[in-house]
Amino acid sequence: MALVNLPTAQVKIDYRDASGSKGSTILHFPFDTLAAVAVAGADLVSAALNALSDAAIDGYTLSYSKREDTPATPTAGSRVEEKGNFVWRTSNGRSTRFTIPAIVDSVLNDSGSIDKTNALITALVAAVTDVDLIFAGADGSDITALLEAYQSFRSSTKQQLPADR
Repeated sequence: MALVNLPTAQVKIDYRDASGSKGSTILHFPFDTLAAVAVAGADLVSAALNALSDAAIDGYTLSYSKREDTPATPTAGSRVEEKGNFVWRTSNGRSTRFTIPAIVDSVLNDSGSIDKTNALITALVAAVTDVDLIFAGADGSDITALLEAYQSFRSSTKQQLPADR
């Protein structure tokens, strides 16, 4: 099992017409194209497409996809609704978050909080906060530290979340 890239990455350009309906154009480019080159190309082609469409271009998305060549079988009883929630501090003092569906039980404390000293969690923290990598909050600020980590389910209320998260 290995993550393998597709032969191409893609740019998806999003349009909106006068009625508010959405449409898109997808173009492909070689997977090994650097992101800065892909952005420059997407800017150029967006301008050309904008001149050819009566709809307004709302923006575009670049996607570099990788897929498992032999996907693993999910663990019996796993549920994507059982989420590990991770709240991170960013360099500008704000926070950002992401969830991990079907969080493994081995990283959970009895309360439902996530054991931040678990080797799997420390490896995740190291990967996300590594200054040589590119992970950031939605505003572009670097992710610097893990603030909270806890388990929740689709229907969890704030009162049901662990106090020691």
